Amino acid sequence: MQLTGQNYIAGALSAEGADTFFSVDPRDKSSGDLPFHNATRDEVDRAVSAAVSAFDEIRRFPSSKIAEFLDEVAAQIEALGDDLLHTADRETGLGLPRLTGERARTTGQIRSFAALLRDGAYLRAIINSEAPGQPAIKQMQFPLGPAAIFAASNFPFAFAVAGGDSASALAAGCPIVVKAHPGHPATSELFARAISAAVETQGFPAGTFSMLQGSGIDVGGWLVEHDGIEAVGFTGSLRGGRAIHDIAARRPRPIPVYAEMGSVNPVVITQAALAARADEIAEGLVGSVTMGTGQFCTNPGLILLEDSGASRDFIASVSDQMGAAPAGVLLNQAVASGLDSAVSQTAANARIEVLTGGDPAADGDAFGYSNTVMQTSAAAIRADDRLQVEHFGPVTLFVLCDDSADLRATVGALEGNLTATVHAEASELGDIGDLLHQLREKAGRVIWNGFPTGVAVVPAMQHGGPYPATTAPGTTSVGTNAIYRFMRPIAFQNVPDALLPPALQDGNPLGILRLVDGVYTTGVV
Repeated sequence: MQLTGQNYIAGALSAEGADTFFSVDPRDKSSGDLPFHNATRDEVDRAVSAAVSAFDEIRRFPSSKIAEFLDEVAAQIEALGDDLLHTADRETGLGLPRLTGERARTTGQIRSFAALLRDGAYLRAIINSEAPGQPAIKQMQFPLGPAAIFAASNFPFAFAVAGGDSASALAAGCPIVVKAHPGHPATSELFARAISAAVETQGFPAGTFSMLQGSGIDVGGWLVEHDGIEAVGFTGSLRGGRAIHDIAARRPRPIPVYAEMGSVNPVVITQAALAARADEIAEGLVGSVTMGTGQFCTNPGLILLEDSGASRDFIASVSDQMGAAPAGVLLNQAVASGLDSAVSQTAANARIEVLTGGDPAADGDAFGYSNTVMQTSAAAIRADDRLQVEHFGPVTLFVLCDDSADLRATVGALEGNLTATVHAEASELGDIGDLLHQLREKAGRVIWNGFPTGVAVVPAMQHGGPYPATTAPGTTSVGTNAIYRFMRPIAFQNVPDALLPPALQDGNPLGILRLVDGVYTTGVV
C-alpha cells in the first residue's frame, strides 16, 4: 500500500512541517526511504478543534451506532491484510507470528467494546426513586470529551493507534487525537487509514479521529496543553508519563492522565516451591524474562528469595540458561540506549553483582542487548530506590533475603507495580496469606504459580497499579473496564422523565440492566 508520510487530520492529509524523520528496521538499522512529517502546532490545533466539534455530535449518538462504528474499525484493520504485518515487522523486528497474534488481539478488543455497548449495562444506570424526604436521583455514565492518546513502542497494534486506549475512548463516545510512536510511523499510518475509512463509511464526523506524527516531545506537549483535550491515555516510560502528567496538571484547567509507566513486577519464590519444582520455575522464568526480548511492561524484573543453597543453585541455573539463550532484537535506538543506561546505573552500585550479560549484544547489525542476570541483597534494595528501576529488556535482578522477615520487610519497601507473583506450594496456604495481603497493596494483579507476561483481554483483567506503575491505580488499560477512564457519572435530581436520557427513563426503553432502588433489574420503574 502506498504511504504518504503525512498526518491524518479529521479525514484529510496534512504535511505542513518541514522537520521529518524516517522509520528504521531494528534488525539492521537501515532507514526507510519515506520521510514522515512532524506535526506543527497549527496541525495539532486543527486536529483538536475538529475533535471538539465532532464531540458535540457524537455525544448524542446511541450506543448502538458507536458499536457499529467499532465493528467497522476492526473490519478495516483486517482489510489491510498482510501489508500491515510486513510493515510492522520491518519497523519493529517483532516477527510475523507475534504480529499476527497481536492483530487478532487488537481487533478482538475493539469488538469486545462493541459488544459492551450493545449490552448497555456499561452505562451503570442507577435509579433511586423519590421517597418521603428524599428526591428522585438518577445517575449514569457520560463521555468526557476529546482524548489524546499516546501510542506505545512495544505493542505496535494492541497499544498503539488502534489499541486499547483508542478503542476504549472511542467506545466511551470520545473523539481521539493520537500521537503516533516514532518507532513505527508507517504502521501507524496504515492504522490511521483504516480508522479514517471507518469514520467515513459509518458517517461519523471527520473529527472523530486524527493522527499526528512526531519524533520529539513537542507534538505531545502541544496536544496535552490544548484546552480542547479532556483526558489523556499514555503507555510508555516513567519519564515520559510523568512529564505528560505534569503538563496536564499545570493547565489552567487540569485534566486526568491515565499513564501506564514503569514496573518491575516482583516475583516471590518460596523455599518449598524451589524444593518441589525448581527446574520448572527456572524454565518458566527464563521464558518470561526473554519473551519479546524482555520488552513487556509485565517483564518479571525483580525476584525475591530467602538466601539458601537451593536459592543460589536456582539463581545459577537461571543465569546459565539466560546466558545460553540467543539475544533478541530490541525495538529501536531509544530502547537500546535506555536499557544500556539503566543497567549501567544499576551495575554501578557496589552491592550489585552481574552474573551474566550486562552489555549490548555482540551482533552490531541490530539493536540488541545481552540477556542479563544480576544479584543483590534485600538490604541493598531497601537502601536505594534506584535499584527498583525498570530495565526494559531481557534483564532480571535477584534479591537474596536473610529470612522470611527480611523478605516481608523488602516487599513492604517495594514501589507500586502492575503485577506481583508468588510461587508457593499448597502446603503453605496457611502461612502465605499475609504475604498476599502485602503484595496486593503493591500491584494491580496478583499471580499465583505463574508468570506476569501475557495479559488476558477479559473483563476481569486489571492492568494498572499504584504509582509509579500508573498515575491512576483505580483504572485499567486492558479489559472493558478501561472505558471508564474516559467517562464520568452525572446525576439528575427530580428531572422530568421526558428530559432524561433513555437509559434513565422509567420505562427503560433500551431494556438494559439497571440498579433500581438497590435491585438489579431490566424492568421498568
